[in-house]
Amino acid sequence: MYVAIFWFALSLVACMGLVYLAYRIEPHWVSKDGKRFMCGAQPISAAGKVEGRMRETRVIVLPDGALHLSVKRRLRRRASLWKVSGKSQTPPRNRQVYLLYAHGTEPEAGLVALRLPTKSRAVPVLEALLPAGA
Repeated sequence: MYVAIFWFALSLVACMGLVYLAYRIEPHWVSKDGKRFMCGAQPISAAGKVEGRMRETRVIVLPDGALHLSVKRRLRRRASLWKVSGKSQTPPRNRQVYLLYAHGTEPEAGLVALRLPTKSRAVPVLEALLPAGA
């Protein structure tokens, strides 16, 4: 009987560990040309405070340099247009963080941080969209 309880507890701990790892994994996919990709995005308020957790986001780079973001929330996606504002000077290890502002507003109104792996094919595309002096 104790052996059955032991194996049940062990399998329960293993399942909880797998769920934890599934939430820690950051999604990333990128097309060959680097103009369509999936990454993590996190909203930032005008005061510079983080407004929630990192969410799976699909990004399409439009010909005019705007980014079409489609953020996954539960079973729905919210789409909006953004422009690249700048790049983080101190990103996490093996990551690049780009700051975006809503298309048609001033850069300080509210930002979104996109986090990508350093070796992603989307990094050169976003670097080309950075404003001069950023």
